[in-house]
Amino acid sequence: MTNQTGAADPISPASADRGTTIGIALVLSSALAWSTAGFFARTVPIDIWVVVFWRGIFGGLSIAVLAMIERRRFGFDWQRAFSLAGIALILISAAGKIAFIYALQNTTVANVTVIYATLPFITAIFAWLWFRERAGRRTLIGSLVAGAGVIVTVGGSTGLGGGHILGDLAALFMTFTMAVMTVIMRRHRDVPMLEAAALSGIAAAIIAFPMVDPFTATVTDILWLAAFGIVTQGGGLGLYTMGARRLPSAQAALLSASEVPMSPLWVWIFFNEVPAPETFFGGGLVLAAILWNIGAELRKSAKARPAQ
Repeated sequence: MTNQTGAADPISPASADRGTTIGIALVLSSALAWSTAGFFARTVPIDIWVVVFWRGIFGGLSIAVLAMIERRRFGFDWQRAFSLAGIALILISAAGKIAFIYALQNTTVANVTVIYATLPFITAIFAWLWFRERAGRRTLIGSLVAGAGVIVTVGGSTGLGGGHILGDLAALFMTFTMAVMTVIMRRHRDVPMLEAAALSGIAAAIIAFPMVDPFTATVTDILWLAAFGIVTQGGGLGLYTMGARRLPSAQAALLSASEVPMSPLWVWIFFNEVPAPETFFGGGLVLAAILWNIGAELRKSAKARPAQ
């Protein structure tokens, strides 16, 4: 929107406040959806390329539907998605999807999630190196507390250096891809990132197809993999894409780390994959950092809201 001089109208405090609240809600919802990934991976323990193919197909389609819902029209903005930033997101995200499945199959769910909790640090570094976006003091403190939780959790895990090193490295690579995606989404808000995220699922499926016959999976397996893709990509990546562009990069990354305490919980309940005691304590630190960050943001928004 522009004024009579042709300049863009400034965003009102109320609109900025509403956008921040929506962003927080979307990123937290995506974290809940992402936290179920370990459950689905343990439910369908089949060839990695079969998982990547079907998860990519159903995940990509679910994000495409989410894009139509957000745009409130039946159609896709594919052309603008193939900008330089969009293509970078498609390729980086596809690589991250493959690494994610490999990590889930080759190390513990607890290891994957605590390694992923380093995302705020990596994102803050990338954002600063790329366009000098400084993280707020509250976000930095929250990231340090979350990092302490990671150290405690990894220190009590027998996975790192104990036979799961390739899975742990894959989890670290996946975290790097997510950090780069977060910065791209923050920097290029004009690019239709939902379309790009949907295409990344299709790209992952295309990469997987020559590696294995995906139709060797049973109907039951395919149904589970469909749910895997819809919940963790439509509900996870799709909602995160919508929320991250409304928040500073480091804050979005910190909030998304709320999946860390939840992810080991599902496999503990359903598959008796019991995390080490340190995982509970470290996860508690991460959750405390996130709740403190959210509470401070809400108090700040309440003070900024004009009196009625």
